[in-house]
Amino acid sequence: MCRFVCYSGDEMPVRPIVFGGSHTLVRQSHDAREMGHGIHNADGYGVGWYHGGRPARIREARPIWHDPDLEDVLSSVRSRCSLALVRSASPGIPLDRGEVAPFVFERWSFGLNGYVRKFHTHAMRALRSTLPDELYARIRGTSDTETLFLLAVAEVWKGASPGTALARAAERACSLDVRCKLNMILADGRNLAVIRTSNFDETNSLYFARRHPLAPGGTLIASERLDENAEWRVVPPHSVIEVTEGGEPRITEVDALPRKPALASVGAGGAG
Repeated sequence: MCRFVCYSGDEMPVRPIVFGGSHTLVRQSHDAREMGHGIHNADGYGVGWYHGGRPARIREARPIWHDPDLEDVLSSVRSRCSLALVRSASPGIPLDRGEVAPFVFERWSFGLNGYVRKFHTHAMRALRSTLPDELYARIRGTSDTETLFLLAVAEVWKGASPGTALARAAERACSLDVRCKLNMILADGRNLAVIRTSNFDETNSLYFARRHPLAPGGTLIASERLDENAEWRVVPPHSVIEVTEGGEPRITEVDALPRKPALASVGAGGAG
């Protein structure tokens, strides 16, 4: 089950979203507190930010603690919008760099904490067949993460906001007869949206903090709180949190997602 942190607000170094706090994202790579299964996220990491309105990223298919230069690099990079993830790969999805988030296309960047269970055998064809040809041709890997990203981009192309695009991509996946647990990030450098949902009773954890000491000029959103600061608030299950450049966070309920309570008794799969 991957862990992530993302930020939107005034320009600041990217370093704090990875190395800031007493419960850093680096620590969550080997000592996560709120994962449904396990504590390790050692199957890769990725960090994304925006420069000149375009997404840039670093990603590797190795544990984040193996990169001794990352902290220095991120200390020298500044951005108004950034995201970072540590990965626990779903069974059957390759452990290579091409499957590590963040995924980027045009001005969009994306990350997933969760999974579409039985993706290759029950969901991949059904979801990818709905993509427009131009996006289908962009597929490079076999992951649920990449597919959900392109589904969200397809909705943006139709005129949806980032939050609505995530909700529609989630609805598409949750309508299938498979178990889905989906915390997803979609950003374009000015707007940031994160959804917390699933098609059964359990969802992954999600928090946000406005004007936290680590990021006093904006909003942090994270799978797990980075410290015990009182600014952290829970993002409710089955909702979307959106931050527009310079604005306050806005939380809206996700409407009418398919629910499959009976699936709650099925053993969890791996995490995307």
